[in-house]
Amino acid sequence: MAKTLTPIAIAALRPKASRYERPDGGVPGLRVRVFPSGEKSFTVRFRFRGLPRNLTLGSVITDPKVAPAEEGVLGAPLTLAQARELAARALRQAKSGADPCAAKQQAKAQERAAESDTLAAIAQEYLRREGPRLRTLSQRRSDLDLICASVVGRLPVDQIKRGQYTRVLDHIADHNGPVRADRALSALKTLLGWHASRSDFVSPLGRGGRRTSIRDRARSRVLSDDELRAVWMAAKQAGVFGAYVRFLLLTATRRMEAAALRKSELSDDGATWIIPGSRYKSGLDTLIPLSKAAQAIIAGEAERGPFVFSADGSRPMGGFDKRKTEFDKVCGVSDYRLHDLRRTSRTLLSRAGVPADVAERCLGHAMAGVRATYDRHEYEAEKRRAFEALSAIIMRIVHPSDTVVPMRKTGRRNK
Repeated sequence: MAKTLTPIAIAALRPKASRYERPDGGVPGLRVRVFPSGEKSFTVRFRFRGLPRNLTLGSVITDPKVAPAEEGVLGAPLTLAQARELAARALRQAKSGADPCAAKQQAKAQERAAESDTLAAIAQEYLRREGPRLRTLSQRRSDLDLICASVVGRLPVDQIKRGQYTRVLDHIADHNGPVRADRALSALKTLLGWHASRSDFVSPLGRGGRRTSIRDRARSRVLSDDELRAVWMAAKQAGVFGAYVRFLLLTATRRMEAAALRKSELSDDGATWIIPGSRYKSGLDTLIPLSKAAQAIIAGEAERGPFVFSADGSRPMGGFDKRKTEFDKVCGVSDYRLHDLRRTSRTLLSRAGVPADVAERCLGHAMAGVRATYDRHEYEAEKRRAFEALSAIIMRIVHPSDTVVPMRKTGRRNK
């Protein structure tokens, strides 16, 4: 017959190489389980409907400084007396036909459900399902990770109040800047809206909440002719990044649209580039007629692999910050971003006399109002002439001496 356990006897149990148990003579089925790590727990064995069952009651309180709860709770640290009480209750339930394990299993199921509805879990599910359709997946992931790394990431999403989100965004604004906080807010609103569309959840975030004004943050930087000339001439000696910079100016495209250019996106004659909607801001396939100068750049960079602008051809060019910092030291132009080249090209289109409607379509901007609905013309021919005009005005700026016609020398005849 098993000896009746005492707190002293339990404290004296030493860990072994493998787990073992010591039965308690005080309550049939009650045992102390000792793990190799030294942890100890109470467990009770019983039969329910003829089948052997085991129910872990809770860990053993071995530290005398730890004050036990007034009443033993399943799953909480227990004293020997509390474990005996819970074990006796479980045996009575089993004898009456109730499963003592059912309550614990239900509690675990609720805990798993709560964990699956945490903000962090929902963010991961959103990125898994919607990520392939996002043009800026890495940026969206970074913004959501910034929020989920805080305490709200571990909370069930339906329990998070608007004020809690505000405090997290305030912290981001203080440490990462207000622009980053606004970007995180935008990502958060998109996430909560996505979750609301799939459940009964109602987002606590209303309209507003931005810390900056989009209009105030709008840039107006355009390269002057001297700066454009310096950038272009330096780019001719700057390898693949230089070719990429010149291509940006000639096509007025966005940074990643050009960087991820694949050969498969080009027409057979290389004169047309169709950017797939999955990589374009509007979500629509967009046709870019390539000028002769742009085609020449691609021809000089398309020997390495499926990507035109790449270090080895196997993946799109990256490391823009480092590449541009080194490039700016060579060209001598500063305080501009790669996106400012797109604005510069748009300005040059106007200088070249390209109609505003055509210039906007060259940049892939959608027409507003009724025209967007009824004007289905692709403007391919008009855009092709516009990009050739853009190439021509860039060449005139870069090589001004080529446009100067030398005057014929004149003089008086000697009489």
